[in-house]
Amino acid sequence: MGLTVKSSYAMRALFELALLNKDGVKKVSISELSQRQQIPKDFLEKIFSELRDAGILKSIRGRYGGYVLLKEPKNIRLSEIVNILDKPLQSYECVSGECNLEISCAVEFVWKRVHNIMMLELDKMTLQDIMDYGMKLSKLSNNGDVQKNVE
Repeated sequence: MGLTVKSSYAMRALFELALLNKDGVKKVSISELSQRQQIPKDFLEKIFSELRDAGILKSIRGRYGGYVLLKEPKNIRLSEIVNILDKPLQSYECVSGECNLEISCAVEFVWKRVHNIMMLELDKMTLQDIMDYGMKLSKLSNNGDVQKNVE
């Protein structure tokens, strides 16, 4: 219905890419992102291809090529990533329009409601929020306070 390993990997790789860009690294290779986040390289290439086609990333070809964000992290909503990669609700017949029932189905109402709530929450969050939270966790772990302060 929504979040798959595909969108999870995408968020992890985009988080890593955004942090590296913030630290002054202009472009990052799939190999490096794959290694840093322990994501299968072939799968990450497919994910980044879809994100490139959607205008989230730009690829730079060549020996010293890599990927860069086309948008600022504060302008990349998590709902956008999920919609691009997971196409929520398409696997449910009653919601995708492929249901053979002639009457309105109460199950369709449930799936649409759950989907809407999930997407509303994801729409409130950006890649910048993940970066901010990651920095907060990093500071807490350096102080040994992670267990006490994680919400």
